[in-house]
Amino acid sequence: MKRRLRLVTLLCALAVVGVLATVFRPQAEEVSESEPASVSESDLQLYIKVYGAMQEDHDLTIDNAIKSSQMSLDDFRQLERRIQNQPRLVERVRDAMLERVKANSTFALSTATPTPGESPKVEKNPRPKKK
Repeated sequence: MKRRLRLVTLLCALAVVGVLATVFRPQAEEVSESEPASVSESDLQLYIKVYGAMQEDHDLTIDNAIKSSQMSLDDFRQLERRIQNQPRLVERVRDAMLERVKANSTFALSTATPTPGESPKVEKNPRPKKK
């Protein structure tokens, strides 16, 4: 009898602990999917300018690259997150960076297609020479 009473007490205690754990356990907050924060054209150009400068001078740190823009590193990182959350903007940045590389590439400049010069004009009906 004592054995059965202990078992029932133990099961009740486990049940109470289980109920309390599920009731008082903090649940993760659901984050609603909202529109990504917009990025102005000037912010996008600033982002491209900073990374373009760093691409041209590999010793340049991000802190030094953003000094001229009067922007804090935290603000720049927030801008970076907003841009990276929008695939369309990421593609625009990639295209702009690729264009900068092509414009400054010695190899690209050396393999550029030459522009053809003017060809000499040929007369359609040459006149016979008089003797």
